Amino acid sequence: MSAIPAVSENYSDLIYQYPESPQALLSRLARYSPQIVDNRYAILHIPESENRATVADTGYSLVPKLFTYLSTVSLEQSGILSTQSQPILNLRGKGILVGFLDSGIDYTHPAFRNADGTTRILSIWDQSDQTGPPPAHLGYGTEYTKEQIDRALLDTDPFAAVPVRDQNGHGTAVAGIACGTPQKESDFFGAAPESEILFVRLKPAKQYLRDYFLIPEKADAFQENDLMLGVRYLAEKARILQRPLVICIALGSNQGSHSGQTPLEETLSGIQSLSGIYVVTAAGNEAGMGHHYYGKLSRQGERVDVELLVDAKTEGFTVEFWASASETFSIGLLSPGGEIIEPVQPRSKTSQEFTLLLDNTRITLDYELVEITTGTQLAMLRFSTPASGLWRIIVVGRTFINGNFHLWLPITGFIPAGIRFLDPLPDTTLVIPSCARGPITVSTSNAYNGTLFINSSRGYTSNGIIKPDFASPGVDVTAPAPGGGLRSFTGSSAAAALAAGAVCLLAEWGIRRNNPRIFTSTEIKSLFLYGILRNAALHYPNPEWGYGEMDLFGIFEAMIRP
Repeated sequence: MSAIPAVSENYSDLIYQYPESPQALLSRLARYSPQIVDNRYAILHIPESENRATVADTGYSLVPKLFTYLSTVSLEQSGILSTQSQPILNLRGKGILVGFLDSGIDYTHPAFRNADGTTRILSIWDQSDQTGPPPAHLGYGTEYTKEQIDRALLDTDPFAAVPVRDQNGHGTAVAGIACGTPQKESDFFGAAPESEILFVRLKPAKQYLRDYFLIPEKADAFQENDLMLGVRYLAEKARILQRPLVICIALGSNQGSHSGQTPLEETLSGIQSLSGIYVVTAAGNEAGMGHHYYGKLSRQGERVDVELLVDAKTEGFTVEFWASASETFSIGLLSPGGEIIEPVQPRSKTSQEFTLLLDNTRITLDYELVEITTGTQLAMLRFSTPASGLWRIIVVGRTFINGNFHLWLPITGFIPAGIRFLDPLPDTTLVIPSCARGPITVSTSNAYNGTLFINSSRGYTSNGIIKPDFASPGVDVTAPAPGGGLRSFTGSSAAAALAAGAVCLLAEWGIRRNNPRIFTSTEIKSLFLYGILRNAALHYPNPEWGYGEMDLFGIFEAMIRP
């Protein structure tokens, strides 16, 4: 059997913004096995022999970025339990689909089964399994239907028939919090327990991308293009079934300008223009991690030394520098051993490599004066086998407008804890894709004491979009675990899952009203803001809470308030 380009290490994957019709693209670039995401983006697979996989070769936006997990009382605090149990409302997500893109799902868990033992999962696209038929027009992975899952559940070894597993447990927890079947004996309730589930089990990222972005060997990483095609799959299923769909994204990355303009973020915002599709994204757990630096020069020619502590053994890591394209900056380095790389004159589409003999470190610096999706300036630094100690990234303003710039280290999970900026800024730490304008973005609150989770990522976006939209409980949330048990789950992933379940209930209310209707995504977000909880001591919106704390039942209370 010939290699499948989407999964073969012999092909590089590129995200391509195409200018013509999908049919013309499929014909013109057939040799690259194109896969259409939407009317703007396609995925191309380039043979290894053409050597087109790096930022220097193709440009930053074309190279798929890598994503990982965002996890490190709540139903009642969020107003979900009251909405479920109120006799007239009695909302449980019936008639609504919930879609997940994650590590996998333990489909045998009671949290995903009906009272008669059948599954609530309508389909699973397992991108990592190449043994069966893939979904139509997607070309890789295996699709498992509800009928196949139900038959497997009757077998003594269900995984022999449907070998979808969740070794990590993240996907099982997220899906269970959002829409798990109640287990009253264990005091477990999913937010939307009568909704039905669509699941995309993401395949692991290809090794060439892991190597290029210097991802640690044991870290779980997923490719941006697989997420984009997963979104297409979920939307297509909702179209066929003619049901409203809530998509929950509980993964994140620090790769990008944090302005909501990556291909994945534009795909998510675009998909919400379709009737009855709603996207919920997790803001992340990056506050306090020391992964973001904000700088401001006051005049042309000024120099700032950004101190970066490397106090952990690592094979390498990346740093991304982003600034307006209307002004230019030179980047240099001073190593712990005193070796200096003089600030490099910025030129578009250039790549330079430096070897530091005393520190046994190799540095690659890639410049894009105008990055094509954002129109902003990018410099990407790759540190290979970096020496421990205090590094200084030298930033010099060549032309001056406002002097603002940002630097981001990789997301937690892609970098050891001992690598951090010495003077970080906890604001503008929202992860990608939560910077997207269209989806609902939630930060993480603690339902037990009414505070914000200490590591909850903060807004706003780098270009001033107000994010997060609101906070959702995400500390010590009870969640299903692979194998049939339950676990405590904390972090941004839990907050997003709970909010996705709440969106399901609100969407169900729309289709069950006396004058039934499918809300637009803008209406759904506005309704949440209508019933939001606010602290009189705070000013809103703010970078931590957005417009306040989610209160689903508060929406209905506000409607009847005199």
